[in-house]
Amino acid sequence: MKTDKTSQLLWFIFLILGIWFSIETVNRTFYGFELVFCTAVIGLAAGFIIHKKRNTSELWNSFVDRRSFFRSQRRTTYMFFCLAVVGFSSSYILVGETVSINVEITDKRVSKGKSTSYILAIAPEDLGPLDLKVGEDFWISQSAGNILTIEVQENIFGFYVVTDYSTANKAN
Repeated sequence: MKTDKTSQLLWFIFLILGIWFSIETVNRTFYGFELVFCTAVIGLAAGFIIHKKRNTSELWNSFVDRRSFFRSQRRTTYMFFCLAVVGFSSSYILVGETVSINVEITDKRVSKGKSTSYILAIAPEDLGPLDLKVGEDFWISQSAGNILTIEVQENIFGFYVVTDYSTANKAN
């Protein structure tokens, strides 16, 4: 299929935004991975439905695309668009009050890839498990079994987002 420059630019923009906000959602939101996965599947399904050819006898990769602008977009454009919208909404459209919760650090690890991530695994009883990415200095100062204070706030989808974290003050 012949694509124009506008379609390519649109796809690239939503690719970057979709990946950025998906990573943000997984790192800050309880059950964020599940939210991102379901959003990607729904967005891709929408892309397949919207993208279908008007005339089924035409080849999918024909060089002349007479469909409307929205129907001629790549199927993955819709997936990345959904990921960007849901990821942004999940991370930045927060409702309700901020709640502070003391939680125990269950595991501490380093993830090395293109960049190094410092991860503290936490699992509040009411919210579920989360791998919280923190800064190196904060990670070094903590150990498994320490108590961490996290501030969480509900987003518009009903999931809880970590807005801040700190070391819990110990009563003497």
